[in-house]
Amino acid sequence: MLSNSKLAYSKVFAIIILFCLGFIIYSNSLDSSFQFDDYNSIAENLNIRNLSSLKTIWDYWPTRFITHLSIALNYHFHKLNVFGYHLFNLAIHIISAVLAWWLTYLSLSSPVMKDDTISHQANLIAFFVGLVFIAHPIQTQAVTYTIQRTASLAALFYLASLSLYAKSRLLQLQSQNLRVKISIYYIGSLITAVLAMFTKEMAITLPLMIFLYEFCFLKSKKDINSRSLIPFLITLFIIPLTMLLTKSVDFLQMRRAIETGPGISPIHYLLTQFRVTVNYLRLLFMPLNQNLDYDYTISQSLWELPTLASLLLLTLILITAIRIFSRYRLASFAVLWFFLTLLPESSIIPIKDVIFEHRLYLPMAGFSLFLVSVIYYLLGKNNIKLMFFIIFTIAIWYSILTYNRNLVWKDELTLLNDTIKKSPNKARPYNNRGLAYNNKGNLDKAISDFNKAKELN
Repeated sequence: MLSNSKLAYSKVFAIIILFCLGFIIYSNSLDSSFQFDDYNSIAENLNIRNLSSLKTIWDYWPTRFITHLSIALNYHFHKLNVFGYHLFNLAIHIISAVLAWWLTYLSLSSPVMKDDTISHQANLIAFFVGLVFIAHPIQTQAVTYTIQRTASLAALFYLASLSLYAKSRLLQLQSQNLRVKISIYYIGSLITAVLAMFTKEMAITLPLMIFLYEFCFLKSKKDINSRSLIPFLITLFIIPLTMLLTKSVDFLQMRRAIETGPGISPIHYLLTQFRVTVNYLRLLFMPLNQNLDYDYTISQSLWELPTLASLLLLTLILITAIRIFSRYRLASFAVLWFFLTLLPESSIIPIKDVIFEHRLYLPMAGFSLFLVSVIYYLLGKNNIKLMFFIIFTIAIWYSILTYNRNLVWKDELTLLNDTIKKSPNKARPYNNRGLAYNNKGNLDKAISDFNKAKELN
């Protein structure tokens, strides 16, 4: 066991490593141009031009008020200089990785986990989870694509709320004489939960995650303090009530009321999400051929072989997670985390685009925990040095992929060329590249792309 001073130094060292790695692998993204929806949401968005006009910012998208307030803050100091926006996004990503590390450490310190051999390596396991989270290339879309800080900032508040809640509950179980500390962490958890609800709609699962955390990491039902859960249960109503009262967001489609609908029925969207979720899993385990704008066909029936096979695979994964719960609780919780955090955007609520990589930003915390815990139980339990080598090898591979993926995000043409290469039969990338060529005065190429887009759609 490490002494308290050595443990503190190891924690500080872990945070420094995460900070340095995050800065290195995203260093080539700090001057990347605005892309795609960045123009509507930032460059051409008059609602974020005046930081003091909070009502104007609120009216633009009430359920994402905190996100656009942060954009307004960037505009106030940096105007349309992309550096400040990317630096802000990178700071969010690094802090989120630290929170993933802290939540893992707290979980391994819980009453249920303290007798498990994995808890003996709590600091190392937590560091590895943060390392995988920060290095994985699937995170690039939520970090380098400026406006997708909606996903990363909501995830930051989500992770902060759950971590602060876990800390308050663990202190409560430790001693009733720490009421001031318990209250500070608890209130901090509630505040960050509310902030998450006004950052992006996917944060609506946070109260359910807190219930799940209680169930997974407390000794018995008698340890669950129902009074502490009630305020979080109330926060479930923040997003739907805001949507209904402001009439600015479509309650059934999670989009601004003035935007066009997705043109897909809830049942067809759900069927498609079975295949999409399997593709998400493939991207997490094998993050190759990433794409900004996937050309994804809509599932028309459950009995289509890819759709049915995907449903069966996902069902098998969930059943396995439940069956291993008692013996491998950390891995089981990680699987449930993935499905629960993905639920708002991969269920029956039709969203215009059926697949986007930034939707994996928060589920990535579950994948990081799953990957590290499984490697520990398979290898690290008997040979921690081998586990150390494997995790670092994976982290280096992820880091290289992340750095290279950020090169694709350099400007509109590099990104759209990559997208068209991977989605050659989709009209939108051609249309967007045509706009990019037009803005650069290359009219021949612009007309060619516009004609191709018209031909496809």
